[in-house]
Amino acid sequence: MLMKKFVLFAGFMMLATSVQAAFMPSYDPQETADRVMKVKDANHDGVIDPAEFEAMAVHKFKEIDTSGDGVISGDEMFAHRYAGRSEMDIKTPAVKKNIINNIMKRWDHDKDGQISKDEKLEPARNEFMRIDRDLDHKITRDELVSHWERKLRDLKKSQDEASGKDGD
Repeated sequence: MLMKKFVLFAGFMMLATSVQAAFMPSYDPQETADRVMKVKDANHDGVIDPAEFEAMAVHKFKEIDTSGDGVISGDEMFAHRYAGRSEMDIKTPAVKKNIINNIMKRWDHDKDGQISKDEKLEPARNEFMRIDRDLDHKITRDELVSHWERKLRDLKKSQDEASGKDGD
């Protein structure tokens, strides 16, 4: 009986891992870097400076701040993230409240019940520093490719760990 349960569990885990892998993003770091350069290199000089990188985050902030009051509420962030999604019961009051609480825990650093522009831009600034490996305050295409290669390696490592492989 114990062996039967083990075999069933192992079979379930193999199926779950393959299903998870099917929903994981697949991308080419070179193509992703090209898309990012096309969107964020506003002056087309071949590098992304901090102002260009932050401009996209500011644009996104304004898009989410539908009331135009200069801050993002939990409801605005929820609406932005989950608009048009019906595959889950995310719009029931209890689930929506839980999701909004989790959003606010992540983004509302000063706990004032709203997300300021600085709170929303901080992750973008941190990401810029992670991508700019030579710390020259410019992101090159090569740095973007390296960044996306690292992300892809991390993703594959997570998939391997989830499926019981050691990843080496």
